[in-house]
Amino acid sequence: MDNYEFLKSEGAKIQSSLSLIIKIFLVFSIGYFFYSGSWRILFINLLLLILVFIPALSRKVNVEVPREMEFVLLVFVILSFFLGEIRGWVIQVFFGLAMGFIGFALMIILYKNSRLRPNYFLIMIYSLSISLTLGTLTELSKFYLKIFLSHDLRIADYTYAMTSLSLVFIGALIASMFAFVYMSGVRFMLMDNLVNRFKKKNPNLFIERTDSPEEILSLIKKGENERLEFKSTLRTNLHTNEIDRRIEQSVLKTISAFLNTSGGVLLIGVSDSGSIVGIERDHFINNDKFSLHFTNLIKDHIGNQNLHYLNFELVLIEGKNILKVNCLKSDKPVFLTFNKSEEFFMRAGAATIQLIGSKLVGYINNHFK
Repeated sequence: MDNYEFLKSEGAKIQSSLSLIIKIFLVFSIGYFFYSGSWRILFINLLLLILVFIPALSRKVNVEVPREMEFVLLVFVILSFFLGEIRGWVIQVFFGLAMGFIGFALMIILYKNSRLRPNYFLIMIYSLSISLTLGTLTELSKFYLKIFLSHDLRIADYTYAMTSLSLVFIGALIASMFAFVYMSGVRFMLMDNLVNRFKKKNPNLFIERTDSPEEILSLIKKGENERLEFKSTLRTNLHTNEIDRRIEQSVLKTISAFLNTSGGVLLIGVSDSGSIVGIERDHFINNDKFSLHFTNLIKDHIGNQNLHYLNFELVLIEGKNILKVNCLKSDKPVFLTFNKSEEFFMRAGAATIQLIGSKLVGYINNHFK
């Protein structure tokens, strides 16, 4: 095994160990500086501790931070110990940068999961507000802690607090402006790679909403891929024009595969070639009966406990209804049950594949941590 392969295989363990060592060091140093009353150094180390804990906190709310971002953060924390007198200034600006990007990302996610059209200038203002709120809460905590401990407050403390907030604001402003330029259409290779990695690791944060039939048609033009598939009907065999349970099973296989991989979109009522067939070919009395039957299929074969990973809606296109099913990535393995036997499916490119035996065990161990 060469050096590159060793670092690739052992990099996560090394990074995790370094992160733990730094956290322990910062906690002890915070305790020491609290005891000695060195408030400024304590405050700087507290900011560093918050930055180091960001990846761990993100996983608590089911958000995966790409390892590259964690590595950059860890390197910065290590280098910050060698910055000398300018250490405090640099750390506070970097803290503002981190909070600015987090605030911007949060607002983008909120917009993506609503029917509101993004206004990037307003998102930038909101991200600045989030950053300043966090910075202000930190300064308020320090202020009331001094009062609680009966420490004398001096004019220099107020000046330092305003300087700290100003540095955090500068960092947040730089981050917000950079993100605003990026979202406005100016692309940077490094930023593109990080954004794509973040989206790939967190597909559940970016639910595709439908605003119009035109958007569905635009989606269809992309063709089937790892996260998009078409089904002509829910239960009707178009060759025999009769109900065929194998058609239903094929639909459910695709849905369970999306849940077990990275999520995706299933369009029922669209042929493999992309032409609009419509759910009318399934011969239900009305759309409500169709939706009820679809829901019952999910409950009976995929399970009630997985319904919250699905969001489906009927869309009228060219005088025909199609069902758009948004499938989120599941947090645990989803098995498809038929005739009292369980089967496991996943997506590989535009195909749905069944896994069994050692391949199934390996996939579950690697995919569902």
